Amino acid sequence: MTAHYDVAVIGAGLVGCAAAFQLARRGQSVIVIDQAEMNRGASGRNAGSLHFQIELRVVETLERDPQRVAQLIPVNLQAIEDWKGLPKELGADLELAQHGGLMVAETDTEREVLQRKVGLEVRAGLPVRMVEGAELRRIAPYLSSRIRWASYCPVEGHANPRLVTPAYAAAARRHGAEFRQGLQVNTLEPHEGEWRIRARHPLKDSPHAQAPIVADAAAVLVTAGAWSRELLAPLGVQIPLAAAALTLNVTNRAAPLIEHLVQHIGRRLSIKQVKAGNILIGGGWPAAWAEGSDLGLDPGPHLLEASIIGNTAVALHTIPAIAQLQLIRSWTGIASEAPDHLPVLGAIGALPGVFIAAGGSSFTLGPTYARLISELICDGTASLPTDLYRPERFAPH
Repeated sequence: MTAHYDVAVIGAGLVGCAAAFQLARRGQSVIVIDQAEMNRGASGRNAGSLHFQIELRVVETLERDPQRVAQLIPVNLQAIEDWKGLPKELGADLELAQHGGLMVAETDTEREVLQRKVGLEVRAGLPVRMVEGAELRRIAPYLSSRIRWASYCPVEGHANPRLVTPAYAAAARRHGAEFRQGLQVNTLEPHEGEWRIRARHPLKDSPHAQAPIVADAAAVLVTAGAWSRELLAPLGVQIPLAAAALTLNVTNRAAPLIEHLVQHIGRRLSIKQVKAGNILIGGGWPAAWAEGSDLGLDPGPHLLEASIIGNTAVALHTIPAIAQLQLIRSWTGIASEAPDHLPVLGAIGALPGVFIAAGGSSFTLGPTYARLISELICDGTASLPTDLYRPERFAPH
């Protein structure tokens, strides 16, 4: 007999495991299916930044549409509170630090953009302010003298991405959620008013044989990140989530140096010092796809020397003291991104009972995305407006 569940979650990253926790604690029977190991994708290979300030790439879009700010910032504010209470809620050490974040600027043009960003944020209620001169030196004496201004958000920070998703999964299991790893979903098909899920072991089963039935579920939640697009395309649903291969770097351990999450408004940089003393350096520098590769089970993007050099050069330019340290490792991660840089979150109207939560700042805002999508599944409405993120926004008009 086929096992039946209230919700099948496809994708065991942060959002999938967090949603499984939220759903299971509300009494839903939940199965989580992943083609590989839990937390293997972007959720476990990112730099762990909690950046609640608006990213530069979103500023111009938001300025053209103030209504978007009115919906976006409340999600950020909820995420701040969600992270504050998360270690206690999950009963786990997440190496969470919310000591503050700085988005820095060094030219007059960058300062102007920074001030516009802060204006949007302050009007929407985000705790952020401009700092400069002696105050900036007092808050962050490690910054280069080239850095003349910054927007300061006292609740930004970071957590350990290798700990957060497993903690969510453990909490979900305590509430009865089941996990099946190493199963690649081959087919979602309507069956007697529900959804039948077929999946195979990608490394064992023949790709030519019909995949066996894994579960029937009243609802399906797709949280497969960059793989979500491929999963939904055979059902006639086109979600424009692009896979982006990114580079991250880490130094050896050092004495306390950088207290904050630091980003640059005009250069690609995200940098922070973690609990063990290592300094993580990122900021969206690309990695490269192998020629002719597709996402598949393990697409394996490879490092680009130019990205490693460029990223570390910006880090040295911004925080000169890290020149004393050694770069000990660089690695790649795969992120997913919609054309407007916002998440895709909500019910898929063309497929009753199918929901998606993917893209966007899925580490920073992942706990809150999971809360909202779980509310939509269980209650039909969410505690915060989600129209901004609806999947149908990409449909041709």
